[in-house]
Amino acid sequence: MSRRADVSVAGPLCNYLKVSLNMSTLIHVSGTARENYTTDASAQEATQNGLVFNLSNQRISYVFRVSREGILEHLHFGARVSPQTDYPSVPRRLHRGCVLEFQDSLDYNLTDIPQEYPVFGTTDNRTPAFHAQNCAGNTTTVLRYVSHQVVNDKPALTGLPSARGADHGASETLIVSLGDAELNLLVRLHYTIYAEHDLIARSVEINNQSTSSINITHAMSSSLDLPCADYEVLHLHGTWAREMNAQRHAIPYGRFVLESATGTSGNVHNPFIALMDSTTTEHHGDVIGTALVYSGNFAISVERGEFGAVRLTSGINPFNFAWNLAPGETFTSPESLHVFSADGLNGMSQVWHRFVREQISPPAFKSQPRPTYLNSWEAAYFDIDEDSVLALADRTKALGLEMLVVDDGWFEGRNDDTTSLGDWFADAKKFPNGIESVAAKVKAKGLKFGLWFEPEMVNPDSQLFRAHPDWIIGVPQRSSSKGRNQLTLDLGRIEVQQYLFDCIDKLLACGDIDYVKWDMNRTMSEIGSFALDASRQQETAHRYLLGVYALVGRLVAKYPNVLFENCASGGNRFDLGMLSYMAQTWTSDMSEPIGRLPIQNGASYVFPPSVLASYICPVPSHLNGRQVSLQTRADVGFFCAARGLSLNANDVDQDFEALAAHAQHYQQTAQDAVEGSFFRLRYDQNEVCWQLMSADGARIYLGYFHILSEANLPLRRIRLVALDPQQQYRLADNDHVYGGDALMHLGLDLPHVCAMQRSSADYLPQGDFASRIIVLTRQ
Repeated sequence: MSRRADVSVAGPLCNYLKVSLNMSTLIHVSGTARENYTTDASAQEATQNGLVFNLSNQRISYVFRVSREGILEHLHFGARVSPQTDYPSVPRRLHRGCVLEFQDSLDYNLTDIPQEYPVFGTTDNRTPAFHAQNCAGNTTTVLRYVSHQVVNDKPALTGLPSARGADHGASETLIVSLGDAELNLLVRLHYTIYAEHDLIARSVEINNQSTSSINITHAMSSSLDLPCADYEVLHLHGTWAREMNAQRHAIPYGRFVLESATGTSGNVHNPFIALMDSTTTEHHGDVIGTALVYSGNFAISVERGEFGAVRLTSGINPFNFAWNLAPGETFTSPESLHVFSADGLNGMSQVWHRFVREQISPPAFKSQPRPTYLNSWEAAYFDIDEDSVLALADRTKALGLEMLVVDDGWFEGRNDDTTSLGDWFADAKKFPNGIESVAAKVKAKGLKFGLWFEPEMVNPDSQLFRAHPDWIIGVPQRSSSKGRNQLTLDLGRIEVQQYLFDCIDKLLACGDIDYVKWDMNRTMSEIGSFALDASRQQETAHRYLLGVYALVGRLVAKYPNVLFENCASGGNRFDLGMLSYMAQTWTSDMSEPIGRLPIQNGASYVFPPSVLASYICPVPSHLNGRQVSLQTRADVGFFCAARGLSLNANDVDQDFEALAAHAQHYQQTAQDAVEGSFFRLRYDQNEVCWQLMSADGARIYLGYFHILSEANLPLRRIRLVALDPQQQYRLADNDHVYGGDALMHLGLDLPHVCAMQRSSADYLPQGDFASRIIVLTRQ
């Protein structure tokens, strides 16, 4: 346990707060707190060492200090820096021509000062982390240091998902309180550091202690000010069926913003960004990665200011957002996570992957192999009933798969996508004995049973909508735009949450449903709530997300052993917020493997294979018309932990033996897909190479994918990574044994790509879209 000494601090908002002088192993506090933080410092106060906070594990440090004005000044985020009495590089006070000075503090201009939580209106003209209109109608705020506290572990966020703290005191949290004495506003900044993860978790609580409401328009989760340098960013962009495309470019002067205003985190921009030196590669160089634990409208802004410094802010998108904070109320921001790696982009990804598995994924499933499955969608679409489901169960069992998933089409009146969303009870004609009876019969065959839902949506042609037309997201006197013939339910309303909970709970209570696929097939439009007054309409989208989290949180708490899969037309809500409740995500509706390669490659910058889901799809692809071999379809899906197939009876019969063999291989390697380490070895427009290594390092799976065949290509090799240089590894294809050092430094010859296969050389299959999984085992 940490030891603390509480010392009272005088000054604004401090009459009831304490400073904790921490003696912990991860958070180090040095220096002296001033009695009163103003611009009028005495000579002694101006020269004394102020408070400095150093959050460090064995590899990284996050350091900031309190200026004599009470402003939190950022010093460092990166490789470990031991706690110092003085630091060699700190914010400098100097005169600049035609630049304002902060409230008569000589040569102190906030535009030139790296800050922890910047505000608007007092000499800093860059994008603020906090912006609000007060009762006087202006938007000027001054946040000065009030107190701090160090606590063991990591407090959960109210109403929001967040990373778990580590066991046995292996994480600690610093809470720094800032105050505006004129507004009686208290802002608490949370910083959590982990002993075993190279990551800082940040969030903010805003408490209105005045007698008047304030209107918050910016409440970012974090702000990170970095010194002038030659940075580049990498982000993930896309659209439906083309999510997660990685793009890297320089940071210009001005602002670059990734954002969503659709009510979901979205498929256009994932709520993640990496910021790095221009010389950084996959395996070398400094990288800072930022991701939000949030599933709604977000903004990540990178701004290069007039003096070249870079500001990275992340949080709720301020566009079309406002929050009326009444006296005594507290607003909590989503959590923002910041990773640092000195080992390039792959090093950053290893930090993310381990952290997501250990501190984000639901504990019951973080190491649990995923069942192989048959999904009914592309086998039958809406044309399902009890007899066809039981026939599919027999086929599932014969293939050696472990679970049957009944997709869309099972509930009352659902024969196409124009009707019945919201009426979550079995169609009496298709399932006269109910879904519970079918689930029990499927389970009796030795299979698991899964069921598809889309709880957040409603069709206008449904019993639910006819009974409660005001339960949708919408605005008065305007027609609601539709997507897939459906509208969005207002989950900000308690009664909507309760209705959905009761419907789903009634089905799950039978005890025979092992898996839920939770879908969401449209984004928001005409954003408003019939339950909120005019002053709170811009709270609608965030309140909706709080309602989603509340509903899902109740369900997974009651049914901790049911495997939930997050889906939103594929990757339209693929984020750490949903993954806090659901162990896996349907990565994309693009199930065709060549289209999947860039999606899974992009996702791997943040997400480990343990949270990715895929299935073997029909050919030619319904989305792009490609005719791709079964081998390649199976090989791309191999690098997802949740693996299955969705094929009709003719497709299954045509490739029955090969599909059964793939099912067996998937099961044999299921543990490695969940717990193993994934590495990007090569990615370009025509060639992809990935490495998956078991958690104990004993098995290595090398995926080699070649897109378009060409004549007379060069011979290729690939260098493996993270092997033990002192160990020997046997190649399963030919029993050759190689040293780990040779495989990492010389590389392994890859199969040759050539249509004219006239020798005994090792070739990929002829033609386009070829692949191979190469397996090595440690001796």
